[in-house]
Amino acid sequence: MQLQNDTLAPTKICFGIFLTDKFPLLPLSIMTDTLRIANTLEEKRNFSYVLISADGQSTSSSCEFPAPIEAGINNCPVLDVVLVCTGQGGTKTTNQGVLNWLRKLSRSGVTIGGVSSGAFILAESGLLDGRECAVHWASFQSLSERFRKVDVTGNIFCIDGNMITCAGGVSTLDLMLHLIGQFRSVLFARQVADSLCYPTIRGSHAPARVNLQARTGVANQLILRSIELMESNLEDPVQIGDISVHLGTSTRHLERLFMRYFQMSPSQYYMRLRLDEAKGLLTQTDVSIIEVALRSGFKNASHFTRRYRKMYQMLPSEQRKL
Repeated sequence: MQLQNDTLAPTKICFGIFLTDKFPLLPLSIMTDTLRIANTLEEKRNFSYVLISADGQSTSSSCEFPAPIEAGINNCPVLDVVLVCTGQGGTKTTNQGVLNWLRKLSRSGVTIGGVSSGAFILAESGLLDGRECAVHWASFQSLSERFRKVDVTGNIFCIDGNMITCAGGVSTLDLMLHLIGQFRSVLFARQVADSLCYPTIRGSHAPARVNLQARTGVANQLILRSIELMESNLEDPVQIGDISVHLGTSTRHLERLFMRYFQMSPSQYYMRLRLDEAKGLLTQTDVSIIEVALRSGFKNASHFTRRYRKMYQMLPSEQRKL
C-alpha cells in the first residue's frame, strides 16, 4: 500500500489493530481516538479500524480493561494498515499462525506496524530483518540481543518501507499523526493534533526515552555522569571508587550526593539498575537464568538469586513464570 496525500478525494483507510493478552491500553486509546477525531474533522468515517486477536476471542489490557475484539486473523476484513500492539508479556512466544498471517499481509502490500513491544512479533516473523525499528526503551536491549538482524534504534518511531514500528506510550500519537499527514496532509495532521491539545508533533528521530536529568529529576552533573557510567557498565560493573576517580571527586562526596538525592548509596543505586536489567531479560527473553545473571554483572547464579529475591520478593525462576 502506498501512503498518499489526497485532500481532494479522501480515500477510505482501514486499520487493523492486532492485540495480544495484556496489551498496553494507552497506545490503543491513542490509535482509536486519533482516527475518531480525523473522521470528525472530515465529517465522514473515512478512517475505520477493527480490533483483532489471534482467535477472535476477547482479550484484556495489562490493566484488565476488556477489548471488544471484532475479528480473528482468519476472518478479518481487507486492511490497509495492521498495527500489532503488545506489552512486555507478549514478547516471548508467538502463534505461528499469526506470523504467517503477517507475512502474507506484508507480501500483499499491507503496511505492517509494531507498537510498544509489537516489534518483537514482527522481528520473530522475519519482517524486520535488515530494517530499522523502534521499540519501548525498556525492551531495547532484549530485542537487540534476541534478533541480531534487526537494527534497533532509540527513536520514537521508524518507517522502513512498508514496515512501521513505534516505541509506544505517547509516541503512538506522533506515529498516528505522521500517518494521517501522509494519508492526507501535514496541515490536516496539525488540525488533528490541535484537537488533541498536542502542540508539537515530534518527528521519527526524536528519542524514545527522556534524558537522564528528566528521568531522575536531578540536575547535579556529578550524579548524572556517575549514573551514565553505571548504565554503560551493567554487564561489567565498575567500582564506585573508580567512578569517583574518573569524575575527579571523592567516594565520600559521591555517597553524600546519592544519599541526598536518592536516599541510598551509589552501590545500592547501581545494584538496582543491574537488577532492573535482569528483570527485563527474564520477562522478555528466553536466555537461561545464569546468562541473565552474567549479563547483569553477577559472577554466579546464587549471588544473583539472593539479590533478586531481596529486591523483588521472588526468585528469578518465579519471575519468569509470570
